[in-house]
Parts: sequence; C-alpha cells; structure tokens
Amino acid sequence: MREFLILGVLAVSTAGCSPLGMIADALSEQGDVFSRDDDPELVRDAIPFGLKTYESILDGVPDHRGLLRTTAAGFAQYAYAFVVLEADRLEGTDLERAREMRFRAKKLFLRGRDYALRGLEVEYPGITAALRKDPDAALAATTKDDAALLYWAGACWAGALLSGKEDLSLVAELPIAGALVSRVLQLDDTFGGGAAHEFMISFEGSRSEAMGGSPARAREHYRRAMEISEGKRATVPLALAESVAVRAQDLAEFRSLLETALAVDPEADRSRRLVNILAQRRALRLKTKTSDLFLNAEPEEVKK
Repeated sequence: MREFLILGVLAVSTAGCSPLGMIADALSEQGDVFSRDDDPELVRDAIPFGLKTYESILDGVPDHRGLLRTTAAGFAQYAYAFVVLEADRLEGTDLERAREMRFRAKKLFLRGRDYALRGLEVEYPGITAALRKDPDAALAATTKDDAALLYWAGACWAGALLSGKEDLSLVAELPIAGALVSRVLQLDDTFGGGAAHEFMISFEGSRSEAMGGSPARAREHYRRAMEISEGKRATVPLALAESVAVRAQDLAEFRSLLETALAVDPEADRSRRLVNILAQRRALRLKTKTSDLFLNAEPEEVKK
C-alpha cells in the first residue's frame, strides 16, 4: 500500500510540486515494516517491487545517502533470506536450479554492495579504489554516521563470495569485507543489535587459521553478540553452529547451538520477528542434514 502512495507522490512531483529528496528521506526512514512481519512469503513477494521503487527514485537523487543505505540493505536481506536459503533448500533435489539461484544471489549482493559503496563515495570520493589498495587507510576517516553503509558494503561483499565461491577475484577481496565490518566494530560495536559481531563469527569461524581465521575470536564475537542482543537473535547461535562447530566437527555443540536458536521467541523482539522465523526454519533444516555435516552422526539420530 505504501508503494502505491509513493507512486502517487511521484506523479505529483513530475508536475513540479514534491521534490524526490523528500520521498527519499521518507523511504530511508521506513523502519522495520518488513522485518517485523510474521509471513515470510508475503515479504518475499513484496520486496522486489520496493527495491525497484528505490532504484527509480535514486535515478533522480543519486547521492541520497539514506536511500542508498536502505537500498543496499534491502538487496542484501532479500538475496540471503529468499535466494540463498532457497538455493540451500534445493541443493539436495535440484542442483542445477540451486546453482542458478546462487548465481542470482551473487548478482544481487554485488548490486547491494555497489549501492553501499556509492553512499560512502558521497562523503569520501575515491574510497572504493582506495579500499582495494589499503583498506585500513581508506577507512581511517570514516565515522559512526557511516556505520550502516560500511556494514552493508562488507556484508554484501562477503555474501557475493558466499554465493560465488568460484569467482577468484571475490575470494581475493574477502579481507576488504572483513575490514569494512571491523571498522564498524571500532566505531560502534553495538551496531544493529550485535549484527557486526554476528558477521565476524562467520568471518573468523569459517576460515582456517592458515587463512587468518580464529575459532577463539569467533567465540568472543559470539559472546558479545549474545550479550548485546540479550539472546534475542536466533541468527547468532546459528552462525557459530555453521562455522565453528561444523569445522571442529563438534556434533554436541552443533546440536546445542541449534536448540539455542530454536528456543528464541520471535515475539520477544518484533523488530526482528521475520529474521528469527527464517533462522529457525534454517535450524530445523540443518537438523536433517547432520549426517552430511558430521562424520560421527548416526543416521537414526537425524530422524529424532
């Protein structure tokens, strides 16, 4: 309904009344209308129209940092929640379709990344090129006001790699994603209710120590994310389960973490209700894949 109202305003604006900047301001402050929903399928069908609306408005106000941030976040969340997770679900029954969806997810993540980088470029011209040369130096001047753009640029960059592991250029750029989110932690470690710490759980835990990863650092990020979120983010224990517990082949910890995720009450934090519902769906699916993930899992245990 809101998008139809926006289209009406756009029609008025073409007559010379309402500037696009005002619409962009309103959209960039839209709040958690999608994330608090309890119907994933409804949200899945609604988001693409919203994203195209944002892009249309950005054609008129290309340097609106708020709308660039919102658009980047929208592409990242849609790509993961409704493309990557669906690809995971299909992998065991339709591998070709799963591959197609991962390729699509990669493109969506890169699209989101580029919007976030555009937002940073508004304040720091040349930062994208500088990131590829010396990430720490490029990020030194950024401030707390940039945290969301930094986070979504890093999350999208890593998401593109997750979806396109065969792309060696993305593999080489993974440290840039880590540097972007590490900068968020330096500026505001409570950002997003622990979102940056949650990212670092996977970033540290999914890489071998030879590649710079650290299970110990991943666990510290887990502790801090649980503290900040007061245990209301089902995605936090899920991140530790999928990265550290699987890599360590610790089946007992894996199961315990899945139960922790499933114990989260989606109603306890309605601003994250949709995210928690989707995370719990994934936790239930992972329960059925235990024997694929762990060498010591008994097939009959999976059926419990």
